[in-house]
Amino acid sequence: MAKDGVDTDEDDDDEEEGGGGKKKLIMVVVALAAAGGAYQFVLKPAPPPEELADMAPPEPTITTMVAGEIVELEEMILNVGGAETTGYLRIGLAIQLDEMTMAGDFEPEIAIAKDVAVQYLSAQEADYLRSPEGRQEAKEELTTLIREAYGNEKVFRVLFTSFVMQ
Repeated sequence: MAKDGVDTDEDDDDEEEGGGGKKKLIMVVVALAAAGGAYQFVLKPAPPPEELADMAPPEPTITTMVAGEIVELEEMILNVGGAETTGYLRIGLAIQLDEMTMAGDFEPEIAIAKDVAVQYLSAQEADYLRSPEGRQEAKEELTTLIREAYGNEKVFRVLFTSFVMQ
């Protein structure tokens, strides 16, 4: 019997010395982890709208887009003006699409690009468009305007296929 009593006493001593303490420590750690997870996923307040805007993916730019197919528009004849000189511009445009847009899907929407081109180019001064720098700047600005008209999607860049002023 003494043997049984000694064994029982030793088990009680182990629990008092830390055997039960280990179980309590593990339970505390698990409870803290659960509380932290609950806060992170349930109780943590949403970030302010300014931070959400910072986390939004960037708008596609010409540097992140990849060039795709080219759709050629019909030549247009426009009046261009200015304070001192006026003239006519016969221009051929082509739209280089991004790699995700197919030419067949874009063709029903060509009128949007033509409208933007007519509005922009007819408002330019003839002398400005006659200079090589003016033509390059006009092409870059036209690319930006047409891309914006399509929600900064679909259009990679605008190309001039012909440019004749009179």
